[in-house]
Amino acid sequence: MTYLTIALPEAAKAYIDRQISSGHYVTADEFLIDLIEREQERQAKQKVNVMLRSTLQKDRTIEATDEWWEQQHQALNDRLPSQV
Repeated sequence: MTYLTIALPEAAKAYIDRQISSGHYVTADEFLIDLIEREQERQAKQKVNVMLRSTLQKDRTIEATDEWWEQQHQALNDRLPSQV
């Protein structure tokens, strides 16, 4: 495990503390790991959207089958950094 020291504005720290107090997370580490994973997922979806838009702009059609989506998902996962 790697450690990272960060400085947060008081409002951000208070928000994390509220998330922990409400039972959504047990620790600040857990909150930040979840936040990073969600951002990685958001970026992966954004890449898929860019690819789809690019394909549509070229007037190429594709059949987005379950198998195609799985291939796209796997390709994006292969390009993402290792999950935390």
